[in-house]
Parts: sequence; structure tokens; C-alpha cells
Amino acid sequence: MKKIPVRKTYSALIIDADNTLFDFNRAEKAALRETLKANGYNGSPEDTYLLYHSINDSLWKLFEQGEISQEELRTMRFRRLLDTLPLPNHIARQPDPREIGDQYIDSLSEKGFLLPHALYLLRMLSSKVPLVLLSNGIACVQRRRIARSGIAEYFQDILISGEVGISKPDPAIFDLAIRALDCAPDRILCVGDSPSSDIRGGSSAGLDTCWFAPPEAVYPTGEPQPTYRISDLRRLLDFLPGRIE
Repeated sequence: MKKIPVRKTYSALIIDADNTLFDFNRAEKAALRETLKANGYNGSPEDTYLLYHSINDSLWKLFEQGEISQEELRTMRFRRLLDTLPLPNHIARQPDPREIGDQYIDSLSEKGFLLPHALYLLRMLSSKVPLVLLSNGIACVQRRRIARSGIAEYFQDILISGEVGISKPDPAIFDLAIRALDCAPDRILCVGDSPSSDIRGGSSAGLDTCWFAPPEAVYPTGEPQPTYRISDLRRLLDFLPGRIE
């Protein structure tokens, strides 16, 4: 893995959305708390969130592998969660996990929280090179969060797996991004937080990749190594041609 600062610069970037630009963990936690509270579940919110996060993460990995659909994921994660939670005393039977899932999606869609420096970074990057946003997120959620955050104007194109029918890490969705950028693959940098979707998919498509993660994060074995690693989004400015003023 190369260290920053770097000598190579890039003419275009493909950028992931959740936990790269958006503070998805914050949004996920708030939406889960609101949804469960509205249905009478008021027990230990932090423990419940950690349990949900684990369930959700495992199902998204199955989705990336093509073993389940997004529609199945939306219901399965709440069926598994509700099966582990004690039923509130005043509720006669467990709520319908599909209805809970729909309520959660509505709540999550309203929470377009950006990570520190994300908006500044997009302004700077887009003034120098074309950008494509590439997301595996649920389309209705992503579109509403993108609109609320005001970041759409910085992207030449926005590709969401549910809308194009292909999901990361399939290199075909990266090929769509490459065509949208109209740039040679060796001049494009793919940036994201997920080794299994962003880094694996970008590498399979012949792109240099940049893993965005906290300094203490450990890169998983079995995944292709990223070309670079950063823990501060502003370091992406090092990859641009010319000087950023």
C-alpha cells in the first residue's frame, strides 16, 4: 500500500457515498431509534443498535455476493432483529417486519448527515476534475439524502445499484462510472470505505483504489490491497493535478 503524499495525480474520481461522504452510522442509529420507539421498543438503544448493525452488515455482504436482493434484505434484517428483542408488555404480538422496515427507510431517508470536510472536499475536487458518485445503497434512500445534503451538483453522474441493476463489487458498475467520466481507467481513482465492495470492485475494474478508514482500522485479509489509504478526506486533494488554493 502506497503512502501519502503521492506523486501520481488523477483526472477523475469515483466516490462511494455511505461512510465515505455520508455519516451513515449516525443516520442508521438515529433512524433505528426513531423507528423502534414509534413501535413501543424502548429498551437499551445502544445494545439494540449494535445488534442491528451486526445483522445488517452480514446481510449486506450477502447482497454484495448476489445471494439476496435488496428487497429481501430490507425485511430480513428486521425479522432477525425483532426475533431477538423481548416483546414490550403492552404489545400483543410482534410487529410486521416489512412494515417496520418501511418505516425505517422513511426515517433514514431524511438523514443526509455529511462527514467532516465532505462538502468542502467536493467543492474543491469538482472544481478540478469530474466526479461520479457510486453507491450500493437503496435508491429511494440515497436520492432523498443526496437531495437533502445538496451534493448532487458536484457530480457528473450519480450511479445507484438499485437503479442500474448492478451492484458493487461487480466491475460492470464501475465500467458504467468509467464511461460516464469518459476517462482512461489508469487516470481514475476509486475511493471508498468498504474493502469488499469499493476496493475489490475498483481493483477488478482495473482502477487504482483509495481506502478511507479510521487510523486504527485493520484491513481484512483476503481482500485486494488498496493502492492508498487515508483517514482524512482532505488528503484526496493530494491526488489532484495542480495546486489547490
